[in-house]
Amino acid sequence: MRFSIILGLVGSCAASLLQHANQTANYDNLTVAVVRAPPANWPLPLMSNNNWTGVEFDLNATVSKGVNLIKQAAGNGANLVVFPELWFPGYPKGMSDNVSIASHIKNYVQNSLTLNSPQWNRLVSAAKTNGVYVVPGFSHREGNYIYMAQALISPEGENIYLRHKLRPSGGERTIWSDGTLNELKVIATPYGRWGILECWEHFHPAMTFNVQAQTETLHIASFPYTPDYGDSDAADWQSAEVNVAAARTYAVNAQAPLAYASVGNVRFITSGGLDIDVVDASESFDKTPLAYTSFNTTGLADTVPYTTNGEQSWGILQQINAGFPSYIPKVMGDFVARNMVKISDRLQAK
Repeated sequence: MRFSIILGLVGSCAASLLQHANQTANYDNLTVAVVRAPPANWPLPLMSNNNWTGVEFDLNATVSKGVNLIKQAAGNGANLVVFPELWFPGYPKGMSDNVSIASHIKNYVQNSLTLNSPQWNRLVSAAKTNGVYVVPGFSHREGNYIYMAQALISPEGENIYLRHKLRPSGGERTIWSDGTLNELKVIATPYGRWGILECWEHFHPAMTFNVQAQTETLHIASFPYTPDYGDSDAADWQSAEVNVAAARTYAVNAQAPLAYASVGNVRFITSGGLDIDVVDASESFDKTPLAYTSFNTTGLADTVPYTTNGEQSWGILQQINAGFPSYIPKVMGDFVARNMVKISDRLQAK
């Protein structure tokens, strides 16, 4: 269902009303807004235009757009605003490998977000001013590396959680560095327990199992972009058929509803894997930049923080380990080692 309530905060009393609302928040109802509008300077149409000729990433413009979307979502009653993967400054559609992005890599690194920068502080301020939780998806620059990052910013303006995609997919691994397993955490909030993953992390047990074992009551899934079903311009790995299937399976295994943020097609999925609300990629971004759904969250803050009897438990993990086929060599392999990509190497390669 689509949820839309205009708060109508006007004049000098707006800030004090928001502060009062935070103090008297109703934690029995959670309204989630997912962003489906593209970042600034992002080539459209969605799937048929990958032409970046003469186009540059613009973090400042994208942050300004993001701040406006946060304000709009809060004005429509949202308590949580979720952005797609790498929305700040934008997923480099059509060039997400070190060869294709070579002529843009300097611009991309320069427009990657750093913590405590003026741009980051604007997002924090937007969360606090509007009294909402915000989950930004961003290219995080930290020292000589960039990461595919997500964070959870509280309505009080605190950075509760920062994580990096454990293992970027395909050609992404030649641009962004890997995260670490200890960043796979489910965060307790007054509305319940929230887990956060990106895109193809929803396919891999190394990323799904530990999160699902921590008993989510809401899963937040950020994908970069999603076309509608049957889009002939989409490769299989880009298609709604494949990516939404992963989200549905995740929701069923986690037994938690799922919020699917993406440029284009977005949706909310029940714990049984069925759609609650869908906005198609063909819908105008100007008309519908966000999608909304509300959840009854009564009592979810008291949810036990782990599972002992489910399919994602320590016991099942031991069973998998004990039953691993004896004839398969027990070696770590190159895929497991943490992959770190130095920015300086990428710039020199250009």
